[in-house]
Amino acid sequence: MKNVVIISGHPDLKISVANKTILDELAAQLPQAEIRKLDELYPTYQFDIAAEQAALERADVIAFVYPLHWYGVPGLLKLYIDKVMEHGWAYGSKGTALAGKAFIISVTAGAPDDAYTAEGAMGHTIEEFSYPLKNFAALCKLDFKKIFSSCGMMCVPGVTTDAQKAALIDKAKRHADAVADCIKSL
Repeated sequence: MKNVVIISGHPDLKISVANKTILDELAAQLPQAEIRKLDELYPTYQFDIAAEQAALERADVIAFVYPLHWYGVPGLLKLYIDKVMEHGWAYGSKGTALAGKAFIISVTAGAPDDAYTAEGAMGHTIEEFSYPLKNFAALCKLDFKKIFSSCGMMCVPGVTTDAQKAALIDKAKRHADAVADCIKSL
């Protein structure tokens, strides 16, 4: 089995239902995977650059798991990219540390599927909102494989019913199944 590193970019997994479920399912299905929960490792956003680069260097497969925030990655994951993906290491004429590694995106969004269309409330698809990460992957010579997205994944305490929460958890588990199946096939 390939070495898998999963980077969780959720800024606060303690309040997450969807991303927490996805990560728990991935851990169960891919017990050899290294799951790096940035919110737990770096609550003050002070990254150990050497440790993060070493983890990525060990990987054959890298997956980013995160909720869509303001049409992009959460600030924690954006800062991770800014700090860890250094010129001369991740990209540039001498930056080849990530070259050829498989790269997968797993993203959740709170709004429903029909919001993420040209005619919908967001005006764009999840795929279109993911272009910056696809370009990041190309710059770092990562082997981009697929975007897994699930919409309608918002769970609001006191508003979301138990039945709605159960359906959301089931949807998150199916999402994780698809991501895990993809990783296993690589």
